[in-house]
Amino acid sequence: MNRMLLAVVMAGLLLAVIAMPVSADSPEIPKHEFRSVWVATVVNDWTGIGWPPPEEMMNNILDRAERLGLNAIVLQVVGRGDAIYPSERLPWSHVMIPPSGAYPDWDALQMWIDATHARGMELHAWFNVYMVAYGNTRDSDREDQLHVKYSNPEWMAYNIVNGDSVMTTWLNPGHPEARAWQVGNVMELVENYDIDAIHFDYIRYDNSGFNTDAATMQQYNEDNIGNLADWRRHNINTFVKEVYEGIQERKPWVKVGAAPVGHYNTQSADGWAGFWGYNSAFQDSRHWAEQGHIDYIAPQIYWTIGTPPRFEYIVGDWVQNRKNDRHLYIGTNPANDDVRREIGRQIDTTRARGAEGQLHFRYRSISQSWTIFSGRYDNKAIIPVMPWRSMNVPNEVRELAASPGNFQVQLNWDKPESRDEDARYRYAVYRVDAGDQRPASEVIGDASHLLILTGLTSFTDAFEPDKYGNEYRYIVTALSRNNVESDPVEQQAVVTSADGEPAIAAAFELHQNYPNPFNPETVISFRLPEANQVRLAVYDVLGREVAVLVDQTLSSGTHSVTFEAGSMATGVYIYRLTAGDFTQSRKMLFSK
Repeated sequence: MNRMLLAVVMAGLLLAVIAMPVSADSPEIPKHEFRSVWVATVVNDWTGIGWPPPEEMMNNILDRAERLGLNAIVLQVVGRGDAIYPSERLPWSHVMIPPSGAYPDWDALQMWIDATHARGMELHAWFNVYMVAYGNTRDSDREDQLHVKYSNPEWMAYNIVNGDSVMTTWLNPGHPEARAWQVGNVMELVENYDIDAIHFDYIRYDNSGFNTDAATMQQYNEDNIGNLADWRRHNINTFVKEVYEGIQERKPWVKVGAAPVGHYNTQSADGWAGFWGYNSAFQDSRHWAEQGHIDYIAPQIYWTIGTPPRFEYIVGDWVQNRKNDRHLYIGTNPANDDVRREIGRQIDTTRARGAEGQLHFRYRSISQSWTIFSGRYDNKAIIPVMPWRSMNVPNEVRELAASPGNFQVQLNWDKPESRDEDARYRYAVYRVDAGDQRPASEVIGDASHLLILTGLTSFTDAFEPDKYGNEYRYIVTALSRNNVESDPVEQQAVVTSADGEPAIAAAFELHQNYPNPFNPETVISFRLPEANQVRLAVYDVLGREVAVLVDQTLSSGTHSVTFEAGSMATGVYIYRLTAGDFTQSRKMLFSK
């Protein structure tokens, strides 16, 4: 076989591998995987005016994300050339300013950082780079809050989106001053906040609107680049390089990621004409990776399996052509009904192809069901280590203690002796039956034993009464900023009641539902001091019965039941427990 024919055959085999359907058997659930969701600010995942307030919304989002098995949040902090944090360079985000026009007296970004880190999650700051205004975006023209489109109109390009008369405003990266201004904005953010990563979106040229670029290229082309497309790619490449080098110099532990459009270039086609990152948006993301100017790429592969443009084909193309071993976190789009129905299979596909994780668009699209990921995230997972970053192994935790009582085990420990000046730790807690005699180093290799990730130095493990007398081994490790895991430290504990005996409820108790408010499910628990005929029902505010959750004889002890609101209207509901002569009611709020 001649060399040309061999090359053609090999290329065909490679394309076959890329497009090969994933086996029906799900790949093993990994211990190390990036699992995240976009949390939008400008389109209101959490910033709606009214009740609940933003801090409560944030906690609801993070509680649900944690229970869904996610380990990172990609939070939109710079959306339309404005910021959700106090900045000396950018105006306040238009969605953070109430109708009164008063500026916020609180720091939303710091609030999110504190809350995500306490839960052992990473906070990636989502930064829209070049699209700086959209449609009716309320851009401030106040002297003390001047938006860039007013202060530097010569840097702007404009475009009408989809022919629907929505005007978008774009920062033109061909202007060196505009690039330098945006680099300065990123560095201000990195300097002032303990973020885990900066995550770039809209790091591209729009597919129209830059109709003066030929003149701009003639004015700013010190490298004598020969054509407009290469010059545009060079401008974005320069921005990425300058940002990465600036962050490395100031805070080398802060990661840099970006979300390019799904297809890299026209050679990654699958019988579909689309918006190509390299050819249409002038994003050369593989160049960024090859040059070591980015840590992860999260391509927006927002289509389904099996129908062009095929999700599995595009994922395979990205993995086969990865550069410099940089991580790939595959972007999915559960906002699309067809994608949402197959999201479990899409996660299987990314694992089988060899990507390091998934990034789902967006929170509102995954918030409607506890089972959206179809069991793929039932275990916790640690974000994968990046070998090109600091691989220093942290010291182990100190003074681990396990204190049992009242059907719970309280774990406490002290943080490690620091080996790094700017160390910040999160912790992994594992649990296994005391009868498991494997060494701790082997136990922690099994993802099914990973109980929780936390940024705190304590954890309470709660049990039902039927676990009385069970004995467990608890193993705790420290994780560095790069998720390098320390040696394990362990303690054992036996589950007991408060007095060392099985507990019996002293009185009837109806507990507040959790979460509250809820959408679409909540858990109601209650305790019985003795066996009794029990009825638990839900009523609307007019007293009409809308659901019966329990109507049977139950034994003494603690019981819980899940209530799913389904298609019920948003509002306040009453749930009432009746057991013998005991009756108690509580309120709960269902919010769509």
